[in-house]
Amino acid sequence: MKKPSRPRFAACAVTALMALASAVADETSPLALTLPQAITIALDSNIALQRSGLAVETRNAGVEQAQADYSPDLNLRLSENVGLSSSTEGGIFEGEGRWSDSASASLSSSLSLYDGGTRKASLELAKAELEAASLDFDRDRQALLFNTVSQYFQSVLRSKEIAIQEEELATRIEELERIQIDVENGIRTQSEYLRQQAQVSNSERLLAQARNTYANSLYALKNTLRIPAPQAIVCEDPYQGIENPDTLAEPNLSTSLAALQTRADLSAQRARLYSAEQDLEIARSGKRPSVSASASLGTGYSSNAAGSFSDQALRDKPRASAGISVSIPIFDKRRTELATVRSRIALQQEELFLDSLRLAAETALYQAEQNYQTAKLQLAASQNQLAATESALEAELSRYEAGAATLLEVNSLRSSRLDAAVAVEEARFALFTSRLGISYEDGTIETFLRDTLQLAN
Repeated sequence: MKKPSRPRFAACAVTALMALASAVADETSPLALTLPQAITIALDSNIALQRSGLAVETRNAGVEQAQADYSPDLNLRLSENVGLSSSTEGGIFEGEGRWSDSASASLSSSLSLYDGGTRKASLELAKAELEAASLDFDRDRQALLFNTVSQYFQSVLRSKEIAIQEEELATRIEELERIQIDVENGIRTQSEYLRQQAQVSNSERLLAQARNTYANSLYALKNTLRIPAPQAIVCEDPYQGIENPDTLAEPNLSTSLAALQTRADLSAQRARLYSAEQDLEIARSGKRPSVSASASLGTGYSSNAAGSFSDQALRDKPRASAGISVSIPIFDKRRTELATVRSRIALQQEELFLDSLRLAAETALYQAEQNYQTAKLQLAASQNQLAATESALEAELSRYEAGAATLLEVNSLRSSRLDAAVAVEEARFALFTSRLGISYEDGTIETFLRDTLQLAN
């Protein structure tokens, strides 16, 4: 039976390293993280993935128990009794009783020769549950990879938005200072100064909002990685080499649909379906006869009997027996019938859930493909928008310096340029995460990340 190659709970080591880093690092020195490092930490320390691994170990113990049911049992029983009884000289309450002691030992074993197929079905059920748990672990691992990478890219995106907002604010402040000088020299009006001051305040508001969004994205990432919330972190930019469509592996819908059929969670549900079939077989076995064999060996000793301890235990009282018993169910108050009905209903539920899961998976894959194609168009459009807006702003600034354009027109173009710059970064983020989403939906996310990160490096 395939077992998952899950991390052997390196959480303690990772936590210790994080604690050490926090202790030795200056409070103003954030912990720098690369994307591969974030992935490694997540796989080693994520609590949900560890719990999924424990579920696999539990199911593995169930398989071992089902295998052990094929072996005979062996029981040893020892007893020692001391008694006080009346004698010819008086009763026990008169202090004239007679003391006696006895001992016995027995060794017994039993083995089920035929149980109607229950043991075989139980073993198959346990193996199917182990396989399902292992595949669930694999899918949980893929989900963790998707969340970690998405959160990492989200943090980098928000960091870039802060840089754009800071640049825009600095430009607006510089323009405000120039207008103030022009107002003092009588070149510009006070209303132009106030309008520009309003633009500066709006940029400060947007910058504060961007910083708050960035901080929240870091908290989400730290929670996934189990990094203490007070620990400052900085995510290194992973965009280099993977921000353009040409550098990402183009998805193939037919290939993805074929890969989807063997996706871990779908395979896990098929294993649960097989497990439900075995549970139905166990329920049906209640109608069949069972055959078991037993054997025992024993001896004893009593002070009331003639002979020494060794004579009684080894010669007079040893006994041995062996036998075979057959049990034929005749009337069990409909327990077997009703258990069969319940198992059949459970089997039908698993079949319906498999169909539902397959349909949902295919729909999600088509949606991910649509999102990726849309992201490609949005990235190209936003890049063209940014280039056109920057050219228009440059021309409008020249006209403004010459007195042929108003400050309102310049500020309008500045806002458009800011929106376009943010849109480019968001489109890059959407492009990568939508392509990542395709690989997550078809179950090839680990291969995609490995190939993409190697390309980026």
